[in-house]
Amino acid sequence: MKKIFAIVLLAFVLFPSAYAQLLPSTGNVTIRGGEEIVVNFSIVNTQNETVFYTINYKAPYGWDINVTPSSGVVKEGGFRTINVQIHAPKSYGVSDFNLPIHVLLYDENGKIGDYVYTLHISYLSTPFYLFEIPWPESWGYWGTFLNVIITWVILTLVLYVLFPYLKKISKLTKTKIDDIIVEILHKPITTWVILYGITTALLTLPPLSLIFWLIIEIYNIIVVIILTWISYRIFKDIIIYYLFHLSRTKKGDLENVLIPILEKLGIVTIGTLGGLMILQVMGVNVGVLLASVGIAGVILGLAAQQTLGNFFSGLHILIDKAFRIGDIIMLENDDGVYKVLDVGVRSTRLYELFSNTVVFVPNSKLANTNIINFNRPNNKMKIRIDVSVSYGSDVEKVIKTLKEIALSHPKVLRDGDYEPVVIFREFGASSLNFSLYIWIDNVMEQWKVPSEIRERIVKVFRERGIEIPFPQVDVHIKPLKPGS
Repeated sequence: MKKIFAIVLLAFVLFPSAYAQLLPSTGNVTIRGGEEIVVNFSIVNTQNETVFYTINYKAPYGWDINVTPSSGVVKEGGFRTINVQIHAPKSYGVSDFNLPIHVLLYDENGKIGDYVYTLHISYLSTPFYLFEIPWPESWGYWGTFLNVIITWVILTLVLYVLFPYLKKISKLTKTKIDDIIVEILHKPITTWVILYGITTALLTLPPLSLIFWLIIEIYNIIVVIILTWISYRIFKDIIIYYLFHLSRTKKGDLENVLIPILEKLGIVTIGTLGGLMILQVMGVNVGVLLASVGIAGVILGLAAQQTLGNFFSGLHILIDKAFRIGDIIMLENDDGVYKVLDVGVRSTRLYELFSNTVVFVPNSKLANTNIINFNRPNNKMKIRIDVSVSYGSDVEKVIKTLKEIALSHPKVLRDGDYEPVVIFREFGASSLNFSLYIWIDNVMEQWKVPSEIRERIVKVFRERGIEIPFPQVDVHIKPLKPGS
């Protein structure tokens, strides 16, 4: 009683202008499923007149909560103790919540104040165990602790025996995905069962009631880590695995470039979400944090605009399929002939065939450049070889000889539409000009094969007396008449 009077006196000293005070204004209680607890607070009247009060609150579904007396009067300078009787349900699980209790004050003229007493309730479910061993009564809560531990040890042993059988069953199926799922879930589920058993066992020990919140928080953090790990393994070992498998069947560049990029983005995303969930469990306001990160992201985006442009251009190149790794290409306004080595996040790596150099081209530049791809629509390539002979040559003999030379080369195609063709193109200033068209099935041979055919043309033309002229001009000087 002396303590209550001291509280009332303190209220008068500290809060002389308030109509009333709730002492304390907040409370914390830990309750188990099925238990009943009573907590109280006081309404202190700091005025020189009597006040009336009514109490409003809303109990969560399944909870039996009574606040008494729910209405009444508090005489001037006096106080009224309010009892909050809480009866918890026996639901399975661990949770907590805040219960706001509104105290409305009135005087003869009407409402004069609205005060809130906030009670934080940490709820612990009734401990689960398979059977109850009748330990000595003197053991008290230690008997419950042992029953819970024994239950979860048995369940852990069941999992230890069950998973090897699941692995054998999964291997009997045609698909590989069930094998991967069993392998992924084995250790995380076993770890979670052990963790949950230890946590529920510790929560049966009243001496640890002051740190129940810490035990639950550690449990929730580890659960988030386990879920993050499972998500990572499913993403990496199932989604990425089948994307690689799909890319091999499609013979594209997904396997070499796009899938590794998606894999890295996925890992970063999963890790970030897991980290945010851990922060939320620890009570950090994730919304404020995300807002700050969003502002920083805009700033970084502006600073790294060119880098981001190269990144998305690289994705555009891969999706558009302008070329694949290993293709031979030429770029607009560039005489170089390049082999595509790699499409990276920022740039594309090209190998210049004639100078033996590697060129790094920014993806944004490459995406806006006209590209000649020698490997499209396939690896076959049509080559034109120009040949000139003197005006006295036999045209039919020249055409026949050129076809024979082309067909004699082992790398020249000769079937159907790919048969060599000779065209008498034009009458030149000092020669008859022909064009020999041949097909080869490897673009990398587009320089070697024409060179070998030209060598063969020179040799055969000499043997058959076909002259290859050089440009010449006949100049006729007409004598001038005397006096002209």
